[in-house]
Amino acid sequence: MPFVEIKKYDVAYYAGGQNAAGYPYRAIIGLRNEEDGLIGAAYFHRNPKTLPVTDTRKVSGYISCHYLAEDYPQVLDLLRNEKPVYVEFEAQLGNMANIRTSAEPVGEGEAD
Repeated sequence: MPFVEIKKYDVAYYAGGQNAAGYPYRAIIGLRNEEDGLIGAAYFHRNPKTLPVTDTRKVSGYISCHYLAEDYPQVLDLLRNEKPVYVEFEAQLGNMANIRTSAEPVGEGEAD
């Protein structure tokens, strides 16, 4: 499975005050297909120490992408403003996942 198109997404951005210290994620973005099925998620860690050694792809095809919380705006920007967007898992690169776009023409810019 080279990559899967993300058709929909949902966001959970966690609060919790000082209570949140024990919860590793600042946010989780669920990545969904056309039928609303969960195909993966982007996990945004509060602390680099909670990042796993690698990303994962389950037998079901579910892809877990792990980022630091500071990467949240860039990933959300991709999902909001680009089309098509894909999630990909690359075992050859040491089990690294990514959220990516397809090739676009140079100078395409945003539509007015």
